[in-house]
Amino acid sequence: GMAAYTLGRGLLNIIFGDPLLTIILTLIVSAIFWIATWLHWRGWEGARFFATAGVTLVVAGGLGNNEQDIVLFTPLAFALALTNVQWVAGVGVAIMAILLGRDLLDDNALNGVYADIAVLASYVVQVAAFAAARFSLDSARIEAERNATQAEAARREIAERAAAIEQQRHELAEQNRRQQELIELVGQLETPAVRIADGVLLAPLVGSIDSRRAGRITSRLLELVHERRVNLVIIDVAGVPVIDTAVANAITQTVRALRLLGCKVILTGIAAQVALTLTHIGIDLRELDVAASPQEALQRWMSEQIAAARDQRNGSLN
Repeated sequence: GMAAYTLGRGLLNIIFGDPLLTIILTLIVSAIFWIATWLHWRGWEGARFFATAGVTLVVAGGLGNNEQDIVLFTPLAFALALTNVQWVAGVGVAIMAILLGRDLLDDNALNGVYADIAVLASYVVQVAAFAAARFSLDSARIEAERNATQAEAARREIAERAAAIEQQRHELAEQNRRQQELIELVGQLETPAVRIADGVLLAPLVGSIDSRRAGRITSRLLELVHERRVNLVIIDVAGVPVIDTAVANAITQTVRALRLLGCKVILTGIAAQVALTLTHIGIDLRELDVAASPQEALQRWMSEQIAAARDQRNGSLN
């Protein structure tokens, strides 16, 4: 932008007939900016320092010995905008050194405007103001970068925590799923059910039975009967070591619940000692259909099915 501006300014100087030195200096500054722009496009970070140094030399070299021109502060403005505090101070010192050197080499050195103490003091104050402004800008930039860095670090930390929480959630969900599968497996192992014929399910009970397990047995058998449309459930208790009042009542409740679904239930595996115990504790076995073994229960049921089918066929013929 400055390259185009200074080139346009030089052309206007030519059109309006400004002094030749002004035109030359303006075109030189434009050339410096064009070169700095090209160097910046090529990736050279020092292009802004190059432009500032070039403008400083041109302004200090072209300014009249007895002039206090606003152009004097142009290099300081560029240094303020493009460089750092050190360069702002260095540009100010360089301009004054060049102008003082020119005054000292001139025959009228004592009459040079830049040899005046008041002018020097004023210029030093101006340079200090430019340097303070640049320092404030740098401090604000550094603070902004620090805040941005802290904000980015906080964002990353939040993202990492969120990722960790999400990972823990997935792990917990996976653990719950595995635990549920394990519970279902345990339930299946506690109450194994085998399809031994069309519409016939064998449920051998093994191990001790308490109220909690009895409830799970009832629930599982009801679910299987409903899902598989089972007509007969053979409950074998040969693997139950002790059948007391609580166990007998639980089995009776299971049989009643299955019958409500229209399913016939046959109890097998009751040993003589168990039958005697059940009689002594007052359990009424008359409502239970009992067989000696699952094979006998299956044969009895199949015989009943054959007889029912024969009776139905005879009834249709009559």
